[in-house]
Amino acid sequence: MLDTSEIELLKRSVDQNVEIETEGGEKLVAKVLFVVHSADYDEHELLYEVVSSNMGDTYHHRETSGGYLLDFNEIATVRPHQS
Repeated sequence: MLDTSEIELLKRSVDQNVEIETEGGEKLVAKVLFVVHSADYDEHELLYEVVSSNMGDTYHHRETSGGYLLDFNEIATVRPHQS
């Protein structure tokens, strides 16, 4: 699970890119669309668009815009994107 500083980074990064490494070994640059973080309801999710990924073949190409959900438990690290 992410630590407090990583969660705050995600919250501050809406409409910006961040670098994420997942527990499954994916390294991606993601544009943060929305962050759900509620201790009261045990909801901790990130809605994002894929900018780039070392596992890009796992994503389906879509005709319409949309995003992907990622539970905080699946995120190993998050950091600002170094462009």
